[in-house]
Amino acid sequence: MPTMPIPNFQTAFRQKALEGAGLQLRRLTMEDAPQLTTYANNPKIAANLMDRFPSPYTLESAHWFINYAAENEGESVFAIDRGEGLIGVISLIFKPDIYAASVELGYWLGEPFWGQGIMTGAISLIVRHAFEDLRHSRAYANVFHTNPASRGVLEKAGFEREGIARNAIVKKGRILDVWTYGKVNPNL
Repeated sequence: MPTMPIPNFQTAFRQKALEGAGLQLRRLTMEDAPQLTTYANNPKIAANLMDRFPSPYTLESAHWFINYAAENEGESVFAIDRGEGLIGVISLIFKPDIYAASVELGYWLGEPFWGQGIMTGAISLIVRHAFEDLRHSRAYANVFHTNPASRGVLEKAGFEREGIARNAIVKKGRILDVWTYGKVNPNL
């Protein structure tokens, strides 16, 4: 019988950084705010994320998000860093109650770094953390049907399409389908 995931991320893994594939996934700091603003202030990125992601993305938005990432127990947020500072963000979003065995991925990467395999490496690192350290049984991501690049990244990271929620969301006045991709912990 699989064991339950660690319910409180804050206690055991709050300061953990993840390394591999030429990347470091580390906690955000206020020093990241200028680069966070530069890369996040891109309508192409905002178009593929929830509306809680501000557009335009200001320095004030970056400061708010860095504080949120440091204090929120329901989400574990990492800066994606190749040695030149923050180039994107990836997070684990923890689910409550009976859904605690699953963890949702959220991610974006600055446009100058698209198509280089960086996000596939970042997803692999964070999923390994979710499975080995936090012992979640499943990781998943929801992707708008209008974002084939994100679907491809998930497939390269070993995720499988689990389903399509038709006409599930409204983004900028358009009704979109959402594709769910999942990966099951092979160690449970």
